[in-house]
Amino acid sequence: MSEARFLGIDFSGGASPWKATCSRPTVWIATLEAFRLADLRPVQKLEGDGSPFERLVALLREGRYRAAAIDAPFSLPQAHLPPGGHAELLRDIAALKMAEDRPFPRGETIVAYASKLAPIQTAKTFRQTEQMCGALARSTLWNGARPGAPFTAACLTLLGRVQRPIWPWKDAPGMLVEAFPAAQLRAWDLPNTGYGLPEEKPARARIVAALEERGLLIEPDYRKQMMASPDALDAVVAAFGGRAAANRQVKHERPASWRLEGAIAVLSCPGKAND
Repeated sequence: MSEARFLGIDFSGGASPWKATCSRPTVWIATLEAFRLADLRPVQKLEGDGSPFERLVALLREGRYRAAAIDAPFSLPQAHLPPGGHAELLRDIAALKMAEDRPFPRGETIVAYASKLAPIQTAKTFRQTEQMCGALARSTLWNGARPGAPFTAACLTLLGRVQRPIWPWKDAPGMLVEAFPAAQLRAWDLPNTGYGLPEEKPARARIVAALEERGLLIEPDYRKQMMASPDALDAVVAAFGGRAAANRQVKHERPASWRLEGAIAVLSCPGKAND
């Protein structure tokens, strides 16, 4: 484990992004070492045996990083948590029926689980940390257009499988951290909506240039990947959430509900790679 090594992971709750072959990968893993982007690859290109999801589990389980930040929800709204809190939630999710086409439950399965614990009052229910982060998040219990529920089911399954310390419940080397690239970009006063659209290449170029201005060394091949894929770009930005938690430079105070709902880590400082 290196104190200067951070991972950023752009995530998905869909089935196709986790297949062994994917023409347009959307799950990416970025590795920052000190002030350098040392690696950037889709989950299909991870080393090891097994499916892409299994290889990601193995990578994270090793804990060879100070923090690995994942762009996905780490918990549910507190009204929908079991009596044993977050630890029991992860055990419960592990026991749910897996989908036939992906290595985690479907969105409707986690919505049904949550509704047994408490009625879902509104179509889009948000955790306190999502309300505080400064950017529009997907609701963990929304399973309609642009659903957050599959996303949440996938991430909670991953957390339970990896068995690493999870921030903010535990701050330790090799921990997992919830990140939100849109909130991080907003904190840096950079484009944080719509930059994934094909016609928004100038917005992505501005973000990449800002990262380099903040001291991050990016090789030309990785720069091309970040320009071509907003998901690759998000993976790099997510890594700064891990740096924020590890260096205790989090922009937002932990919400009152953090022991149940968790917290999103957004870097508070101007964002230089060596901060």
